[in-house]
Amino acid sequence: MQIKTCRLAYLDWLRVVAILGIFLFTAARPFTRPATSAAPDQINYMLNSSCIPLLFFLSGATSLHMALKRNNAKMTLLWIRRLLAPLLTSLFGLLPLLIWLSQWESGNPGTYWSYYRTAVGLALHPGNWYHLWVIVCLTIYMVMMIPLFRWLRTASARRFQQSLLWFVPGRRIFLLLLPVAAVFIIGLLLGFPGPLLVFLYWWMLLVLGFFCMLQPELMDSLEHNRRYSLILLLMTVSFVVAGQNYHVSPLVAMLTEPVHAGLWVFCLTGYGKKYLHQEHRLRNYANLFIWPFYLLQQPLVIIIAGFVANWQYPPLLEYIFVMLSTWLFGILLFNLLIKPFVITRFFFGVKPATPPVTTGKVVKVQMPQSEFFY
Repeated sequence: MQIKTCRLAYLDWLRVVAILGIFLFTAARPFTRPATSAAPDQINYMLNSSCIPLLFFLSGATSLHMALKRNNAKMTLLWIRRLLAPLLTSLFGLLPLLIWLSQWESGNPGTYWSYYRTAVGLALHPGNWYHLWVIVCLTIYMVMMIPLFRWLRTASARRFQQSLLWFVPGRRIFLLLLPVAAVFIIGLLLGFPGPLLVFLYWWMLLVLGFFCMLQPELMDSLEHNRRYSLILLLMTVSFVVAGQNYHVSPLVAMLTEPVHAGLWVFCLTGYGKKYLHQEHRLRNYANLFIWPFYLLQQPLVIIIAGFVANWQYPPLLEYIFVMLSTWLFGILLFNLLIKPFVITRFFFGVKPATPPVTTGKVVKVQMPQSEFFY
């Protein structure tokens, strides 16, 4: 297929933007008003309507390049290193530690290892997964994508790739949001359970990203229509805000969710492709750092916010302190405990360091890079 398989800088930067956005919303949760107010709902709504959909869209787009560069065995190894190992690290390491700390603050005298079995049992309960839901879904989605990865090398895939050109001219690109909205609305009207509805909704966003990258001119169309996406997004946001102020029916508000999220994705992708498609010396570091930071940010926010809960400072200052402290501790943990060691790199989904160049007086040999890593 006529698709470039090199890394695209704007996809890397947009993934950084998406995870940083999730972090900013996560850091704000300890400082929201009580559940009786609208503030927590607004935070969750914006998080689920912008950053998380963008992350799944980008995951679908990058999965195409991964599949084209690797056979089934290498894709399986990549799946283990990139998703399964970090998921197990979180379920059996980070979450039990977080649960033990919460019990310790409540006066539980037990040691971590004596409480570990109970903590693991609680960590395996889906209600305690917090930010890990994204990784759980991505782990399942990559298995579900195997038939699509195999289909890529068939003649029907090439014909389908050409048929996608119909969506390129004018504003037709926005018609691609209709299947996502249809799945969400039908599931909502049929009374699907919340987790199942969200699972299918995120899956459709991931597939949408996959098909947009399958036909690169669709990404070009998002760039050309970025201003139109922004105008539609502002109109949709205004409608959402007006609906919250005038207490519109929750069903009506939920029906606007897929359109709102899709416009966020299209707008951010279009502007990202226009202004972020450039190399920078920090890109490689950010690419390595951002995934471990996603695993660490929720536990760090909860731990640090617990220490500042009794401070008598304005909530805004406490939020800034938690945000900056979490960012600082994340960088320190990454550089001191994760990046220097091969084993911690593996468990946090970070590829190992590039092999050094071997030099001598006569020859200069580049050590071969492992195809196990993306």
